[in-house]
Amino acid sequence: MNASSLKPLNLGCAYGVRFSPDGARLAVLGNDLTLWDVAARQKLWRGKPVPHCSAMAFSPDGSRLAVKSTTGLMAVLDAATGDVIVNFRNKKDGEGSGPAWSPCGQYIVDGSWDGRLQVRAAATGELVFAQDHPGEMLRSAYAIDAIDGAKRLLVLHGVKSVEDGQVQPPDYVTAWDWPLQAGAGRTVLLLPALQTVAASPGGQQLAALHRADGADQLSVFALADGKLLATTTVEQGGGIAKLTWLPDGRHLARIGKGKLQFYGWPGLALARELAFTYPCAVAFLPQSPLAAIGSWEKGALIELNLNQEPQ
Repeated sequence: MNASSLKPLNLGCAYGVRFSPDGARLAVLGNDLTLWDVAARQKLWRGKPVPHCSAMAFSPDGSRLAVKSTTGLMAVLDAATGDVIVNFRNKKDGEGSGPAWSPCGQYIVDGSWDGRLQVRAAATGELVFAQDHPGEMLRSAYAIDAIDGAKRLLVLHGVKSVEDGQVQPPDYVTAWDWPLQAGAGRTVLLLPALQTVAASPGGQQLAALHRADGADQLSVFALADGKLLATTTVEQGGGIAKLTWLPDGRHLARIGKGKLQFYGWPGLALARELAFTYPCAVAFLPQSPLAAIGSWEKGALIELNLNQEPQ
């Protein structure tokens, strides 16, 4: 990697990083939740709005932050101040996926490890839609992805467990259009041992990290019909299964063991590797070389230019 002209900004322990829609602010989720002014490289506020916060998402206009805890408790914050606007008081729902905002910014969707997909009014926390998937998990804090300007959602499903002697069913991904309606989710991908997925900018392709024949595979499918477009074997990760497309759609970032790996698209050729201590999250700022990298030990905001030749 080329030396950066801008000194990296230390973000501290950071297991979640999100840029605001306008790119002016960076939310960092670690021991506390911190909001940074990107240009000034200064903290705007820091706090602990809910205990054990595990996931977050900016509203479409960037004025609010939805947060979710390991118990499932959700709240909406004023992004300018960090103050809690509304606490949903739903801490018994359990952890799972989400949160994600509706395109209008009036609703928040999330999923649970008990298989419930639900939508609440952002202003009150009122439950306005729910669909249960018995025996399934809507997995991980990053399982719901907004695509196509948040007009659709992707949900990653996994079966909790099977009886001894039974074959584990494949995991699958469903796509939902707004507004969500009962039974309207359509299956767009079905794969055994599916670890994580990420939709490309514009939502034309779906990247998937999965296991096949005892090896980790990185594959890209056409979202419209599930056609396999490319696949490559990748080295086994360090327990963090996350994929993130760069904003221009020309590279796909994967968190590996002690490194970030960047695969070119189309083709999935390994383009770059960046050594990093305990990486666990990454976000990219559109039309900018800035990347926020989360780490269990020491996250950073850095300049990253994959189009330059390595020195």
